Amino acid sequence: MGRDEHLATLQTLGLSTPSAYRDAAFSRNIGLLSPGEQERLARARVAIPGMGGVGGVHLINLVRTGIGCFSLADFDRFDPVNVNRQFGARVPAFGRPKLEVMIEEALSINPFLDIAPYPAGLTPQNLEVFLTGVDVVLDGLDFFQFDIRRALFNTARAMGIPVITAGPMGYSSALLVFSPQGMGFDQYFDISDGMADEQKYLRFAMGLAPRPTHIRYMDLTRVDLKGGKGPSLNIACQLCSSLAATEAVRIILGKPGLEPVPHFTQFDPFLKIYRQGCLRRGNRSLVQRAKLWYVQNVLLKSAAKARVDVAEPPRIAAAELRGLPEAEADYLLRAAVQAPSGDNVQPWGFRTTDSSVDLLLNPDVDTSFFNVRQVASIISCGAAMENIRLASLALGMDAAVDLLPDPGQQNLMARIRLQPGSPAPDSLAQHIWARCTNRRPYSRLPIPEWVQADLQDRIQDVPEAQLHLLADRPQLRKLARLVYMADRIRTEHRGLHEHLNSMIRFSDMEARQTRDGFPLGNLEAGPAGEVFLRLTRPWPVMRAVNAVGLGRMVAMHSAQGILASGAAGMVVVSGLEPRDFLRGGQALQRVWLALTHHGLQMQPMAAIPLFWLRWLWEGPQSFSPGHQKLLEKVWGGFKALFPGADFNTQGLVMLFRTGYGPGIRHRTLRREVRDFMR
Repeated sequence: MGRDEHLATLQTLGLSTPSAYRDAAFSRNIGLLSPGEQERLARARVAIPGMGGVGGVHLINLVRTGIGCFSLADFDRFDPVNVNRQFGARVPAFGRPKLEVMIEEALSINPFLDIAPYPAGLTPQNLEVFLTGVDVVLDGLDFFQFDIRRALFNTARAMGIPVITAGPMGYSSALLVFSPQGMGFDQYFDISDGMADEQKYLRFAMGLAPRPTHIRYMDLTRVDLKGGKGPSLNIACQLCSSLAATEAVRIILGKPGLEPVPHFTQFDPFLKIYRQGCLRRGNRSLVQRAKLWYVQNVLLKSAAKARVDVAEPPRIAAAELRGLPEAEADYLLRAAVQAPSGDNVQPWGFRTTDSSVDLLLNPDVDTSFFNVRQVASIISCGAAMENIRLASLALGMDAAVDLLPDPGQQNLMARIRLQPGSPAPDSLAQHIWARCTNRRPYSRLPIPEWVQADLQDRIQDVPEAQLHLLADRPQLRKLARLVYMADRIRTEHRGLHEHLNSMIRFSDMEARQTRDGFPLGNLEAGPAGEVFLRLTRPWPVMRAVNAVGLGRMVAMHSAQGILASGAAGMVVVSGLEPRDFLRGGQALQRVWLALTHHGLQMQPMAAIPLFWLRWLWEGPQSFSPGHQKLLEKVWGGFKALFPGADFNTQGLVMLFRTGYGPGIRHRTLRREVRDFMR
C-alpha cells in the first residue's frame, strides 16, 4: 500500500487531517511530552544519511515519536547479509532500494510525513541541499564511509546544525553529540588530510568509545579495517537508536542536559556497565594516544596474525560440472590441508583424476616416538578426508569415500569419488578455515547441555566413533593430575624433546620458509616460557634442567590448561586397525568443527592416548622403568574417568580440552597444495 491508500484508511476512521491523526497516534506520548512539544516535533526536520542497521531504526523510532519531516539518503539495496541488523531487511525487500523500502515503512506509520529523498545517497555535491532546513542530523552512515561522514559533520557545523552519532559496538552503544559551538569533528577525532584509511577508522572508533567494553568479548579477528568489515548486532543498533533519538528530542525541544563533545556516553547492557566522561583534548590526549598505540600495535596486529584466510568455492553450477575441474580440485585440496596434524607435520599426499581424489599417507614426515605405527598421521588423514567431503558438499557434489581401497598401495588411505549432485551443505564446512589449536587459558564456565548434545549429534555421522565428555570440576581436577604425569614424559624423553624442538619455528622467517610446525608464539608460553624453550633446545641442557626438577614446569603448564577449561573430551573408535583410526580422524574433525561452530576453543592433549597405544602395541618396556611407574598410575586414573571406554578393544583417538575463551594470536601455516601432489 502507498501513501494514498493509507490516507484513505485514515479517512474512514475520521482521521483525515495531520492534527487529528497526531492527536490519536501519539496520545500515549503525552505525559512525557506536552501537546505543544508534540506539535513542535511534527514541524521538526531530521536528516538521516543511511538507512542501514542504525539509520533505519533511527527513522522508525523518530516517526513513532512524532517527528514529521525527514531528509533521507541512501544508494544501497537490501541483501540477505543485512537481515541480522537492518530494520527493512526482509525477504520481500531483497534487491530493492533501502531508501524506497524505508520510506514505505515510515509512511505506513504516518502517511502525513514530509520526506525529502536522496536516492543517490549522500555526496559532496548534495550535502548542503540535504542539510538545508534541518534541525538535527542523526548519523546513519556505515562505519567505513569515513570521508563523506567527515564532510557531513564539518558542513553541518558550518551551517549551525548539531549532529548526533551513535555506534553499535558488540552489545553496546557509544554516543556523541557535536554542537556547532563545541569541538569539531577533526579536532575531537584528531583527523588530518592525507591520513591512511585504517588510521581514520581507528581514531573514529576509539574517539566514539574512549573506554571500550566490547573488546572484552568481541573476536577481533573478525574486524578487518582494510577490508571494511566487522561484526554488528541488531541489539546494539536498537540501543544506539534509543540513545540518539533521545538526544534528538532533547535538541529539538531545547530540553536541559545536553552534553556535546568532548563529553561521551557509553552503555553496555551485556556487561551492565554505564560510562560517561569528558575527553577535553579528544584523541589528542596522552591517554587516548596510548590507547590508540596499544590497539593498533598490539590488539589489531595480533588479530591480523590470527585472521582466517577463507578460500571461496568456485562459482560453477552443479549442473555444469563435468568430472572434477581444476578449480574444484584445488578448492577441495586447500580444504584438506587445513586439517590438524601432530605438531603440524602435514603428513598428506594427493592424487587427482577427473572424478576422484586419492588421499595418501606420507610416513616420512613424522617418525617420532609419539607417532606409534603412524597412528597420529592416520588420524590426521581421516581429518583431511572429512574436510574434502565437507568441501565437496559446498560445491554441490556427492562424495563417496572408499577407505584403504587398494591393499597393494600401502599408503593409500582413501579414495574420494566425486560427482555432481545436490546434497544439502553441512554447516560445519564453513569452519574448515577457522578451526585451530588454541593453547590459551579458557573460561571455566561449563559447556551448556544443548551444546554437549549437539556435539554428540555431530559425531553420530561416524557410527564407529564415540565422544566421552567430562564437564564437572572434580573430574577435571583429576584429569589435570593425570595430564601432568603423562606430560612429564614429554620433557624427560630425549626423542620427544628433540622432535618437538625440530617442529618449533623460533622466528617468523623460519615459519614462513618451512610453512609447517608451529611459530613459537603459537605455544602461548609467555615471555619467560619462550626464553625457557630457547635455552633448553639442546638435549644436554634439557637433561640438566630435568635433573633439578625444572622441566616439570612444562607438564604443570599442561595441567593448568585442563583446569582453565570448561570441559574435556575424548574421541574413541570401535577398533584398533588403520581403518578405525581413519574414521576416528573424521569423527575428531567433526567434533572440532562443531566446537568452532559454537564459538568454543579447543586444544588436543595427545600424550595419554598415544602413550596408551604404544603401551598396548609395543609393550611397557618401550618406556623407561621410571616412566612405566608413572604411566601405571595414569592408566588407572584415566580408566576410572572414562568408564564407558574399553581401552583394550577400542582405539583412543584424542583427548582434548575445550571452553569459551579468547582467540589465538599466532596461526600455524600450511604448505602449498602443489607440495603434496604425487
